[in-house]
Amino acid sequence: MKSAILGAIMLPLAGVAVAACPDVSLMQNAARGWIAGQRLPDPLVRSVEDAGCAYASFRSVLESELGAPVGVKVGFTSKPAQERFGIDEPAAGALFAPMLLPDGARLSLGGSRAAYFEADLVVTVGSSAIMQARSREEVVAALRDVRPFIELPDLALQKDVQPTAPLMMAYGMTPWRGVLGRGIAIAELVDPVADLAALTVNLKLGGKTIETGSGDMLLDHPLDVVLWLVEQGSYELKPGSVISLGTMGALHPARPGHRIEAEYRIGGRMMKVGLVLVP
Repeated sequence: MKSAILGAIMLPLAGVAVAACPDVSLMQNAARGWIAGQRLPDPLVRSVEDAGCAYASFRSVLESELGAPVGVKVGFTSKPAQERFGIDEPAAGALFAPMLLPDGARLSLGGSRAAYFEADLVVTVGSSAIMQARSREEVVAALRDVRPFIELPDLALQKDVQPTAPLMMAYGMTPWRGVLGRGIAIAELVDPVADLAALTVNLKLGGKTIETGSGDMLLDHPLDVVLWLVEQGSYELKPGSVISLGTMGALHPARPGHRIEAEYRIGGRMMKVGLVLVP
């Protein structure tokens, strides 16, 4: 895994200096508790600026314990998710190497608090020229591959704390674990822009399809998620950085014994990823 992905380093967020930050020690203690398996408190953030400031403190502890980020998770990329949280654009958080597991993993839920699973999609950066991309064509020219991804976020909030958009952003969109499958090189797709738009996925539980999704569920086009991320300028994307583009369906509660698979079709080809959940 380490050879396949390099760092994505978060740059200072605009507006942090003037945001009404939660106490730094509160967010740092929350991060230490989260790593230890505890639930997350409500830092009482009420705006995007407050959330960015809170996340900077939270993430600093994750970096000291988990290493430099290896990628970015982008959330709120579907219209249902935006409508549910009353927000009109995506949000992002860092991904760390211990969060990413290989295809076929047996994942223990012992360290989770409120884990879910969803069909997601990952692209790998191939060139730092992606930071200058201004079109779908320029984005895809700077990508290495597209990979199947089952994400398992953990909505590890303390009981009776209701998730809001700023709260989710304060905790980096609550990533926990994700399973990456073998991907397809962008160079092997005849028309990668069109092929990504037409991508479909079947999410299976115990061998039975429970949901289907398509690429246009991600901001109408998967590459538009990357464009949004580049335009924000909050992350430096390097060769090997991975970008989780968001869910192509609903969140499903994760339970021990679940055998989860996702089958994708893109450009006339198939890619798969799967895992088994254990206690």
